[in-house]
Amino acid sequence: MTYSCRICGSSALDLAWDLAQVPYGDLFCESRETAQKLPSLELTLALCQDCELLQITQEVDVEEIYLEYLYQSSVTTGLGSYYQRLTKSLSLDLELRSSDLVIDVGSNDGTGLKPYRDAGMRVLGIEPSKRPALVSMDAGIPTINSFLDENSVNQTLAQHGVAQLVCANYVAANVPNPVAFFQNMRAMLAPDGVISVVTGYHADQFSVNMFDYINHDHLSYFSVTSAVRLAEASGLRLTGAERVEHKGGSIHLLFRTAESRVVPDESISKLIQRERWVGNGALATYTALAARIEMASQEVRQLLGATPDLAVTGVGASISTTHLLHQFRIGSSMARLFDDDANKIGRFSPGFGIEVSPLKDLRPGKRQLVLLLAWQHSAVLLNRMQSVGFTGSVIVPLPNPHIVHLG
Repeated sequence: MTYSCRICGSSALDLAWDLAQVPYGDLFCESRETAQKLPSLELTLALCQDCELLQITQEVDVEEIYLEYLYQSSVTTGLGSYYQRLTKSLSLDLELRSSDLVIDVGSNDGTGLKPYRDAGMRVLGIEPSKRPALVSMDAGIPTINSFLDENSVNQTLAQHGVAQLVCANYVAANVPNPVAFFQNMRAMLAPDGVISVVTGYHADQFSVNMFDYINHDHLSYFSVTSAVRLAEASGLRLTGAERVEHKGGSIHLLFRTAESRVVPDESISKLIQRERWVGNGALATYTALAARIEMASQEVRQLLGATPDLAVTGVGASISTTHLLHQFRIGSSMARLFDDDANKIGRFSPGFGIEVSPLKDLRPGKRQLVLLLAWQHSAVLLNRMQSVGFTGSVIVPLPNPHIVHLG
């Protein structure tokens, strides 16, 4: 465990929430026995009193998590279309040219780089996970299969030169040392270049009880306030910030070198003020979230227990669903999981060892109750369930537990 802040090094951390112990959430295994033997790990949320970075206090084995990572960006509902819009916006605002290099750190399967490549720009992905890196390379996107470190930075500069745009989409929260990570991105940046970061924004996510974003993948939970401190520690300046309605609430941050003459956008001070209003730097905000989630878990268990003779299945097989199953203490109630992700089908969930089947195999039945574990995508998934012919009762556990009747 670490008790010093990942940005400022302060030891003044307030413990906000001890969550349920859980294995690494994406380790869906090829056998039930292996899945059930995965070690459960502590998960503790803490708030830095000095820079207001919300973070978990555990260190993780990044190689165990990411070298054989199953998740691929292309399976996340709406993510590809969001990246297309983001590409168009950044290309216009930054006046990118076809000769410019765009680097995506944590590029996964290349979904975030495809729009830049299709626009004629030079692109490069840096991705430690073997499977998505191969998918990206097979799609014709040059990819360095590596973590972002001194070696991959030197390889990039030697073979490709500096970048006009360095992107880090939904990866900044995942790194053990954010300052070193941002310094490495800065090292690949042209003097007038821009670093574009999209990450989950807990100020919005937690307001809709999206607690399952808290997991061992996400070591840091950035606010605009803490992003300013991170920029200062990394030789950068935060020059833009915008809330994004994606993944339950995200934030798009723009960084430039500390020497840049670009004036920071007024959105930064406005969002910092808003963070004060919603209590982003107050410990009580997170203890209140923990209380709401415990109440929701009790309500879900009551709904499941009201009809004990019904078989219970779950829709969703992801990192967040693993954490929901453990936090709500309902994994032992699940007979099966259903999902459209081909990388998860036929595997078994971390800890409980629940088999994952294709969503198209979900069958209607009066003797069946379905729990929508991937509740963040409830509108899309309820339509998908109807499209495969499912009829019956569906428990939606969050933001507030309720039942939807299909058919």
